[in-house]
Amino acid sequence: EAFVLRSERLFAAGRLAPGGRLAVAKGAAAQGRTRPEGVPTDEDLNKTVALSPLTNPERERVIAELFKAAGAKPEEIKTQDTGRGTHNIMVVKKGRTDRVIVVGGHHDKVHEGAGTIDNWTGATMVVNLYQAMRELDTDATFVFIAFSREEEGLVGSDKYVESLTREQLKKIDAMINLDTLGVDSTLSWKNGSDKVLLARALETARRTGRELKETVLHGGDSDHTSFRRAGVLGIMFFGASLEVIWDIIHSANDTIASFSLPHYVNAYRLTLEFLKDLDAKPARQPKPNVLFRLAGWLTDRLFG
Repeated sequence: EAFVLRSERLFAAGRLAPGGRLAVAKGAAAQGRTRPEGVPTDEDLNKTVALSPLTNPERERVIAELFKAAGAKPEEIKTQDTGRGTHNIMVVKKGRTDRVIVVGGHHDKVHEGAGTIDNWTGATMVVNLYQAMRELDTDATFVFIAFSREEEGLVGSDKYVESLTREQLKKIDAMINLDTLGVDSTLSWKNGSDKVLLARALETARRTGRELKETVLHGGDSDHTSFRRAGVLGIMFFGASLEVIWDIIHSANDTIASFSLPHYVNAYRLTLEFLKDLDAKPARQPKPNVLFRLAGWLTDRLFG
């Protein structure tokens, strides 16, 4: 089966709690101004982060509603059961090929704090990137997914990876994970990401003039690890430096007061350009044929 068709079999469409739309997510629609198609404005980005629901069931429902507001049809919004009444929320943007790029970030939070930084920032950026790319003609098929139960040990991303066949996993060119963004910087996790993606991300930052620094981080983990364990190239972007990250996440300090819109906008625009770059040039480049390389070497020796 094709990647998308199998995913749609594994996920159920539009599984929302009774009552459907939440007031916090439908305010704009009630006033006749749904979010515009195309790249979200800085105001859009700020408003979605500021929602930051305080319970995990509400966060799950709001993410589904935000996907709707971003242009996804109800039947395009898929949910995957991850146990204990929780779900991954996924929307697939089909491309010309079945090469897949996964863009993810977890929507759940720990008990302490509002969970605005960790990780409502990442979950909403997944939606915003979907909105920006949904109408683009892309070579790759993009899977935009908000994972559940990351804080319990990568449960949601593990469930998703385990649901895929070996052939489906081989079709995933890269996984980009967004976690704990928009505090004081834009960073890539140097010792927790694949080198080829780290290099491509730095090149994108250089080309576009966006801030990005590689940082060694110990003592944490996130959803891209589930993919890397399965042989998929993965990278994580985050936005809290080592000087502040442990004072914010999993604490009462994880609120909108720790949020910086300029740093969040930088991360969003950098990631959007990075996705476009990966679409144009796959991360996994085919290895040259050994016989072809040998023929080239002999030609150089004989005629060079």
